[in-house]
Amino acid sequence: MKIKYFFIISLMFFSCRNDKEKEQKTEITNSIEEKDNKQFFSDYYFKIESPCKLQKDFSNAQENYYTYRCSSESNESIYSFSIKDLKGELSELKTDIEKRLFSIKFLDTYKKELNANNIEYSEPYIYGFKALEYTIPTGNIFNKQAIFVSNGFAYTFNITANKNEIDTLFSTFINSFELYHKSPKYSYSIEIPKGYSQEEIVGKNVDLKYVNNKGYSIVLVVKKLPKNEKGSIDDMMSLSDDFWINMMPYSEMKIIKKGNVFVDNTKGFFMSYTAKEVIDKEPLYYNNYMFIKNGVIYTLTTTCKPEDIYDMRSVFFRVSNSLKFPI
Repeated sequence: MKIKYFFIISLMFFSCRNDKEKEQKTEITNSIEEKDNKQFFSDYYFKIESPCKLQKDFSNAQENYYTYRCSSESNESIYSFSIKDLKGELSELKTDIEKRLFSIKFLDTYKKELNANNIEYSEPYIYGFKALEYTIPTGNIFNKQAIFVSNGFAYTFNITANKNEIDTLFSTFINSFELYHKSPKYSYSIEIPKGYSQEEIVGKNVDLKYVNNKGYSIVLVVKKLPKNEKGSIDDMMSLSDDFWINMMPYSEMKIIKKGNVFVDNTKGFFMSYTAKEVIDKEPLYYNNYMFIKNGVIYTLTTTCKPEDIYDMRSVFFRVSNSLKFPI
């Protein structure tokens, strides 16, 4: 057995297991970046496009509540969003069911206020999350808002504009919203697909974990390559299917395909396979992507049921292709 590859290979299957060693926490830094006409709000896990530069409103003194706003060049439209950090309340809840119910109850409080003021609302899904959307008319100027809960935050998007333009402006604003993650520790970034929520990060090497309502996961393990480790992406490609099957801690593993992939001008190794992590469970379809950049190993793993891979393949491809490494 090729022991010298064990350290690198171990990162592939450790990324899928529930290794409860150490929980990592993120501190809010109010970090904002700009790229491709979009502003990236890395502390709040999203990016969005607006016709003006959104800036923090420091007049808001509410604890764990942050607002950003801007006006169009003609000052005819005002764009804003507010973020309420709910992680303190969520940390007191023990189960995932309690946390999901909390999100529902949070929106219910807004429904009661809207009903009390006879304001009509709809309940669309924004980026895969159930939301409340409503419009408040004030003469020719309307105010339109949408609110939803994701990743421990309540996001509220707001536009004030002429009644003849507000629906189009609001739709464009909301549709430009994308969840993404920027690692505070390793500075890489990656897009998060619709309907995926951040899970508790456990394991000393697990830097990112997102799961959707079907239990399909996106996990990224990051680890510095030891000085005495000589493995490379080309070495991974040279290993036989039998070697991988014997090394992986799964049963009934079947390798579908493997090969090279290039992401962010970096050569990587990918392997797709089905396997059972637990013998009496149904098999899952795994996609592993491994990259070595500046002495750091990045191992991205996505999972779904085999029968759903045709629907999920484009989603997972977009996720893996969005990975941006630190310079």
